[in-house]
Amino acid sequence: MTATPISTDALGKHVKAVGLDVGFIAQGWHPDPGGVETHTAATARALIARGHRVHVLALDGREGREPYSTSIEHVDGVEVRRMAYRYHDQRALADVIRNRRAEDVVLAWMAETPCDVIHVHHLTGFGAGALRAIAEVGNPLVMSLHDYWMLCPRGQMFRHDGVVCATPEPAACGECIAKTWAHLGAAGGAKLVGPDDEVLADDAAAAGARTSFALAMLEAPARLFVPSRAAQEVFVASGVARARLELLEYGIDADELRHAVAAERAKLAHREGELTIGVLGALFASKGVLELARAFTQADAPNLRLAFYGPAWTYHGDASTLEALQELVRGDSRIRLCGAYEHRELPGVLARLDGVAAPSVWHETFGLGVREARAAGLPVLVSDMGALADAAQGGQGGLVVRAGDVFAWRDALERFARDRAARERWAAARPTTRTVAALAVDLERAYVETIVAKTGRMPRLAQPIDGLAPATSASASTPREPRGFWRKLFGG
Repeated sequence: MTATPISTDALGKHVKAVGLDVGFIAQGWHPDPGGVETHTAATARALIARGHRVHVLALDGREGREPYSTSIEHVDGVEVRRMAYRYHDQRALADVIRNRRAEDVVLAWMAETPCDVIHVHHLTGFGAGALRAIAEVGNPLVMSLHDYWMLCPRGQMFRHDGVVCATPEPAACGECIAKTWAHLGAAGGAKLVGPDDEVLADDAAAAGARTSFALAMLEAPARLFVPSRAAQEVFVASGVARARLELLEYGIDADELRHAVAAERAKLAHREGELTIGVLGALFASKGVLELARAFTQADAPNLRLAFYGPAWTYHGDASTLEALQELVRGDSRIRLCGAYEHRELPGVLARLDGVAAPSVWHETFGLGVREARAAGLPVLVSDMGALADAAQGGQGGLVVRAGDVFAWRDALERFARDRAARERWAAARPTTRTVAALAVDLERAYVETIVAKTGRMPRLAQPIDGLAPATSASASTPREPRGFWRKLFGG
């Protein structure tokens, strides 16, 4: 069992250690690949640097593990508890959004790892019902909405047939889910019940019940964070009150990354006249990778190369995009599939590129890869979907291209290849990013405000924050005891 650090004062009274104990709940954790995993790991390191302790509950998708069993590891000073889960027991759409056994694991983790605040980053596998379970125990709770999983089981509001959804609509969602996961549709034998065991009529009703349950669960966190205005608009259109959604952009240490990329580039041989555009991330249909590759094969740009850096995963079991992309690669030696990379390898990857493209056809919530490219001084070509256009800085840092338009992407690739002055101008534009340390301060302030509002207790911080009063000895001297954990678990 891991307990919150406790010390004693001169009178022998228990005094909670300086700094916060912060609990993160996430689908994955570093070194798992993904933009959210990169962001959360960097944020955890920055919080630790400010004197806090971070405890993580994440999924363990390895084969051969007993479902819902847990194991503990330590990664870069963070205690990570992983719950074994491979989505083996989902028999209805309701099981995707509500998992009572996983809720019990969350509660047990909270009981054994008392935290001043719980920050939920992703609930795939755990289910949105975990929000209600945490709130009922009484813990201060905040949540980041990194994608649209709370609105869409596929996570990206991108349907099986390639249609981008503006909001979740029961009939369309029911059809899409049944096409994506046949066993979750009525025709596939799924149970037609809702998250609270209500009996439903059809797939559309099941989809509507899932959405309604998720939106109700979003009332539980004291604060909801979104990484961009574009993401905020999608949630507002889907029924979340605008006042509930706070903008909290990711942090990127631009100076550090730029210097690391320059150092890696100095090791490489000069490529006379040759240019390489890179794409960072999984090779999903929603990422527009096939449209970009097709545009590339049509472009009159003999000096240009196209390199995909990311895992070759199927998209919810659909391999058609991946197979079509691999076929194009076999027919054009200028296109390379370079495979997945760890984030520590990013400077070496960016050093080999002259620009980065993000041709996504879904409403990207942030676009960490292209923003990291801009931070490193690379120009970008981005689609006009979601928050990606922001990375181009109004055309100062690159081009914004119509999503899914092969001809528009062909023209953009040709301009990138031919217009050296534009490339140099885009590369020279100063990126509009903030540091991870600055993000950590904003989060710390939000955590403290949430704790004070919920408990009336002002925590003892290792470093002051402007505008926050220091803790008094009376408010900080008594450690918080977990309230109702075992009662919630065992009904006592």
